[in-house]
Amino acid sequence: MIKKLPLACAILFLINLNASAQSGSIKGKIFDKATKEALAFASVTAESGGAQKGGGQSDLDGEYNIKPLAAGEYTLRVSYVGYNDLVITGVLVSNDKITFQDLAVSKKVVETKEVEIVAYKVPLIDKGNPSVQATATREDVANAVSRDVRAVASQTAGIFQRDDNDDVNVRGSRTDATDFYIDGVRVRGSKNIPKAGVEQISIITGGIPAQYGDVTGGVINVTTRGPEKEISAGINLETSELFDKYGHNLVSLNVSGPMYSKKMADGSKKPVLGFFVAGDYTVDKDPDPPARGMFLEPLTL
Repeated sequence: MIKKLPLACAILFLINLNASAQSGSIKGKIFDKATKEALAFASVTAESGGAQKGGGQSDLDGEYNIKPLAAGEYTLRVSYVGYNDLVITGVLVSNDKITFQDLAVSKKVVETKEVEIVAYKVPLIDKGNPSVQATATREDVANAVSRDVRAVASQTAGIFQRDDNDDVNVRGSRTDATDFYIDGVRVRGSKNIPKAGVEQISIITGGIPAQYGDVTGGVINVTTRGPEKEISAGINLETSELFDKYGHNLVSLNVSGPMYSKKMADGSKKPVLGFFVAGDYTVDKDPDPPARGMFLEPLTL
């Protein structure tokens, strides 16, 4: 068997200046939990990574709309005079999609500082998603067996991938009929992205939005991670040299943190400029080993 030595090195460098693609939004209604009466001019903010990413006030009908927001998980905070503060954690925002979240706040019984914290629940019927779309979060990507984002996308109904690192077929279409985007920019070359650098993957298999043009297959939109509020780093080492002859070796690392922070009135620091660097270095002596040994049919004379 001929041995091959392929080398795959993917490096992702991101300086977050809020310039990444932001096409998601959160909207809903703020109302009294007991009377169901709409609350006008209530303050609501969306936070991610400890920093405020957007906010506003409800209108006369209690309606609010926070946009644009980059894909990811957010914490909603609601405050209104005479009512307890409400915090909704883990609100998921995806590209080209509206996340609906109504906010029911309760009146203060006594003059004490009380905050109600509620975990976000994914709705059974998503009325903010007119297209046939699936979303893979950072946790889904981290728990996936493969390191290829296309393999993660292939877990969606209607998508087929013949082998790892191959392009995907959406609902029987050709592989070149599927468009691949990274942070809103169409990719025509290599689609290798470090696993640690993925924040979210949106897979659209039907009802393609007009902004993507003439797509006959599907759209895979990858949103990369932004910088963290604090300095953080991670490293992952893999090898199969001790167990087999295929020689799989991998080094993966990521570093993130703020570069410049603004001091707020309460003494806390808000990141303004940050960085995120991730990279994979892989060496495989045999990149595509057979699942079983070679079968030779006996020669008969």
